[in-house]
Amino acid sequence: METKTVDVGKAFRYGWETLKKDFWYFIGISVLYVVITSVPNAGDNDSGLGILGIFIGAWLTGGLYRILLDYHVGKKQEFTVLFTQLKHFWRILLGTLLLLLIIAGGLILLIVPGIIWALKYQFTIMLIVDKDMQIMDALRASGEMTKGIKWPLFVFGLAALGALALGLIALGVGVFVAVPVIWLAYVYVYRNLPSPSATPAVAAKS
Repeated sequence: METKTVDVGKAFRYGWETLKKDFWYFIGISVLYVVITSVPNAGDNDSGLGILGIFIGAWLTGGLYRILLDYHVGKKQEFTVLFTQLKHFWRILLGTLLLLLIIAGGLILLIVPGIIWALKYQFTIMLIVDKDMQIMDALRASGEMTKGIKWPLFVFGLAALGALALGLIALGVGVFVAVPVIWLAYVYVYRNLPSPSATPAVAAKS
């Protein structure tokens, strides 16, 4: 049986070293992603723009995860991949909305369950992109992957928030450095966990 470990320090070192090796590539992706997904939020109380932001986020997340996952195995994608990965769009969108409902429900139940469920299901969207899973299969697989390691994953989340805060303190522009480091560290954690057991939907395709 494979041992599950989350080495937070090693994950962020990987993120930082990888960023330094291909600095402008990841900075460019970071700027594109952050700026484009932030545009709808400029409308403040405009609910229409808020909904548009959710759609844009789902659209770009598929491309972002594809770029990061492929880079981790030595395949460097073009920037355009960020905009062309529509294959998983509806599953990412509906999966994200379902996760928001699950986490919101948990937060209503005295906050702690919401945090636990956020940690448990955090790899759902990544699995949809990486393994071409259906939403419910991805939820179950994420639960399997994170079983027994929620505390180190929580520490990783705190470290990510700390890195983002430092980026914001650095006149705001530091966020474009912090964000790709966090992304790369997150993919490192994901890739270094044992792969989930094959689900019926995935097994049928293999």
